[in-house]
Amino acid sequence: MQQLATLLLVFLSSSLFAQKTSAPVTGKPPAKPGTAAPASKPGTTPSTLKPSVPSSLPAVASPPAEPWRAGAKEGAKATAVTKDTAILRLFEKPADIKWVKYFKGRLDDATVVDITLGFDGRNCRGYLTYAKSRIRFSLSGTFNTDGFSLEERDMARGVTGSLRGTLNNRRLEAEWVNTGNTLGSRLEAEEVAQGQVPTLDCSDNKWSSRYITRFNGARCDMVLVRSHNGALDGFLWVESDGRTYRLKGDLKPDGDYEMEVLGSDDRLAALLSGNLKAGQNTDCNWVGSGERRSFKFTLKDHFLLGCYEYADYATSYDVLYPRTPCAHCNTQLDDQVNQWVERCQAAFAAKKIPLSPINRASKRASAWPEIACWTDNIFAGYVTFSDTWTDQAQGISFNYDLRLNKEISLEDLFNKGFNAQKYLSDWANREMPKLSSFASDPIYRLWLTKEGFPLFALRREGLEISTLFHPQYGRQTLLVPYSGLKTYLKKDSPVGEFIK
Repeated sequence: MQQLATLLLVFLSSSLFAQKTSAPVTGKPPAKPGTAAPASKPGTTPSTLKPSVPSSLPAVASPPAEPWRAGAKEGAKATAVTKDTAILRLFEKPADIKWVKYFKGRLDDATVVDITLGFDGRNCRGYLTYAKSRIRFSLSGTFNTDGFSLEERDMARGVTGSLRGTLNNRRLEAEWVNTGNTLGSRLEAEEVAQGQVPTLDCSDNKWSSRYITRFNGARCDMVLVRSHNGALDGFLWVESDGRTYRLKGDLKPDGDYEMEVLGSDDRLAALLSGNLKAGQNTDCNWVGSGERRSFKFTLKDHFLLGCYEYADYATSYDVLYPRTPCAHCNTQLDDQVNQWVERCQAAFAAKKIPLSPINRASKRASAWPEIACWTDNIFAGYVTFSDTWTDQAQGISFNYDLRLNKEISLEDLFNKGFNAQKYLSDWANREMPKLSSFASDPIYRLWLTKEGFPLFALRREGLEISTLFHPQYGRQTLLVPYSGLKTYLKKDSPVGEFIK
């Protein structure tokens, strides 16, 4: 009888242990600027629009069944059991394992990944898994007080890269590089409890904000876009200066920032610094040419950016795009993102990339926004689409009338019979030789002459015509002042507020 009782206790203990370790897998089902991006990127709430990937986005095509797929067919619960068992199997003596830790984070502040690491006192081993595609890589190396160094392999045991970094206060920071040391990504992740399913999306800390204040008895607006890795980009309009300055800088994790204030020809006019919390007012200081200014900005509008990302063994794409106060305008931007995602998927499918270490992360695409003008009535700017398999980036401009909830065309601006396209083309041919590099750089000159200025965006000072983004020269623009266009503009033109 005593033996039977002992057997019963052992059985109950085993059952309880099995239940405790069968936690659900973290992550979500399938639905850049950084060193791994295909091209260099510039990235009180009165009305807050919840960002979301449009439901009409095409489904991500599932990669063919391969040994490095992390058991997606068995479902989340079965994957969790497999993952825990897989960690134990990485060690010759599982009983020596001192800890197993789970992390969730992003590569280059875009691609969501899950990381599991085990440590036996000498060896650190585990897995890195892309949250959307469920493609998994094994990690193996060393861990000590100075940090960790891990070799990355695919499930066919081919070496595909390495991770080197630190783990402090439950936060993992590392640099991933491919085997040829020609491509790198920044990895940041937070430790999570086993079975915890934290909400993490590529749009979480990406936003656009508009601030207003008074300076020298006149109006002053500031617009900022926070994109990947804390990059800040935007503009500052100072009415008393009679000009708009471009802003470019970085936001640190503690909220401190410093931005360059750029004038004509992107010449440094000043530095702007302060502390910034998303969705809140901000004070900042201007220092330049011996002059100091102080601005106390009140938040006028704040929107999270729309975001979508996907990555697998050899391919990846991520896109940030604006959300606006105009629902119809958002639908149009969603459609443009749809088309770009479809082009990426079609390009990946056509290339039939072999899943081998040399092709690890070899085909990449990124898209990012720029806001050129934002008032109570006008929202204008650009979205750039860039990839590693074509020489010339693609892109669109957008100009929205927030009063009428519609896109603004050239026909909406000018009187009937005025040939705006010809006027702007003639303006470009006349003005682009004045650009600083036109005479000294023959490649730049050839590119401008061939590609022209196909895009336009409304600004306070005039109608801006723009090239597509170039990986070396960036975006080149020319400003056509409203004073020269005034005769041809309609009386009820959307830019009437800018004309005096």
